[in-house]
Amino acid sequence: MKVTINKIILLSIVLLAFGACKSKKLLVKSEIPTEMTPAAMVAKLQDKQPAFSSANIKKMTVDVDMKERRMTVNATCKMVTDSAIHLSIQPFFGIELFKLELTPWNIVLIDKTNKTYYEAQYAQLRSRLGLDFDYKSIQALISNRLFVSGIKTFLASDYKWKDNDVKSGILTVPGERMNQEITVDATLGRIISLVLKTNDESYTLKTEYSGFKNYDKQLFPEMINMEALKGESKASLYFKIVEVEFDKPLVLEAANLRRYQRGDFTRFFNK
Repeated sequence: MKVTINKIILLSIVLLAFGACKSKKLLVKSEIPTEMTPAAMVAKLQDKQPAFSSANIKKMTVDVDMKERRMTVNATCKMVTDSAIHLSIQPFFGIELFKLELTPWNIVLIDKTNKTYYEAQYAQLRSRLGLDFDYKSIQALISNRLFVSGIKTFLASDYKWKDNDVKSGILTVPGERMNQEITVDATLGRIISLVLKTNDESYTLKTEYSGFKNYDKQLFPEMINMEALKGESKASLYFKIVEVEFDKPLVLEAANLRRYQRGDFTRFFNK
């Protein structure tokens, strides 16, 4: 049991923090006017993308598919924009067994079953996985917002239509270590697919967003489908939001780590 759950949490870290999911049917792309420039499309995406001070996903399910193991667990996720993200994994009867805390400075994973916590800096994960992400990138990824990997400030002019063809509906932009392809729905003015590839194409991350619904006057995807590929290895997560609130008072308190022993984050990756 310990190994299985550890794999779920590891997968949640890698995929939630670095995007991707098992294939589900995407929204059908609406036709983009031929005169629409990449910069104009980017401006529309930025205007339409979710904007909230807090998000409280009170209930969601996570389907996990990795190394021919498939299972579903319950989870919650709370976010205070630009401050903290807390993911709670509750496989059985609402009992929290694992908690993942992300801040702009670090990542903390708490294994409550074994009374152990693991702490890492984003630079450590970049070094180990070759993925160029920070807190704001992760926040944008799980919020259906626009970002450029490894770049804090980007311009609309940084984007191009794939193959210079507006009919593709795909915007491309290079990052320092990763390239991005963004599939857009022109009618919604939203991102429906995001693909990230390392420059050497050794690692691919794909995130799909679907089932856009109005929650508290906030248009947000009901399903976030993630898939990570490295060589012949493939891991998938499929998040389905059941209940969520936006812009309600929300205070996130960091766990008291004195109650736990510190574990080796590098060794955890190898479990």
